[in-house]
Amino acid sequence: MRHNPVLLQEVLEYLALKPGAVVMDGTLGSGGHSEEFLKQIGPSGKLIGFDQDPEAIARCRALFQEDPRVKLVHENFRNLEKVFPGLGVEGFDAALLDIGTSSEQLADAKRGFSFQTEGELDMRMNPEVGRKASELLAEMSEVELADLFYHYGEERNSRRFARVIVERRREHPIQTIEDLNQTLELALPAGMRFKKGHRPSWARRHPATKVFQALRIGVNDELEALKEGMAAAFNHLMPGGRLGVISFHSIEDRIVKQQFRKWDDEECGNLIFRKPVVANRPEILNNPRARSAKLRVIEKLS
Repeated sequence: MRHNPVLLQEVLEYLALKPGAVVMDGTLGSGGHSEEFLKQIGPSGKLIGFDQDPEAIARCRALFQEDPRVKLVHENFRNLEKVFPGLGVEGFDAALLDIGTSSEQLADAKRGFSFQTEGELDMRMNPEVGRKASELLAEMSEVELADLFYHYGEERNSRRFARVIVERRREHPIQTIEDLNQTLELALPAGMRFKKGHRPSWARRHPATKVFQALRIGVNDELEALKEGMAAAFNHLMPGGRLGVISFHSIEDRIVKQQFRKWDDEECGNLIFRKPVVANRPEILNNPRARSAKLRVIEKLS
């Protein structure tokens, strides 16, 4: 499965790359956005690509085949400040952060990102760093779990889910996707349970959707990473350079909106548009993942 880059034409239009530009892709994935960046920056341009997932780095290494314009960095983009001195560039003419999971990560059952697969509850973007989702479920208190589900998933049943998780883990560790799905089902009244192959009229989402989102954000500390990565990317933009961020849920988008408006108010940045750009209907039909994508872009002032 090849990841389909969302809002590709909009990203290309609003980052406005020119031949010879230096561009940072902070979330390489499978290189879909970066492939198009290389076409725009031409033979004299340079692409710096970050990804914390070693599998993404391996895919892009195969894709770009020792292209001398490309430098791949196996790091979380939040660590840009730490590694910037070794990148060999003065600054960036453009930078993109595409927040969230890739199609490859969601489809890979052993990564544990999707409630629609079967496998271990891992959810680490970098499998070599941090605690697995199953470890968080085993170690966090009922209050901590409820707060996690509420603040990172905006889950209205957060307390109910946390209580049942704590009760069930006393008898049986919650280590797999199926374990968690079954536990969340038990937390709901019988009439509200999500049966396989049947989507009741009241249900817009599977009951695990927001819990999985919250766990993934918690495991990878994604919100703090977003804040740190945005600040570092903006700091290293050249005057007139543009930073674009694609987010997929309201919590992320709120962080991006507030930070961009702060830079705009301080007159060190200029918002390219006030409201986020969203996918058009043809793209959503072709790539359902794009339906929740929002793009915001800011230009750095001198």
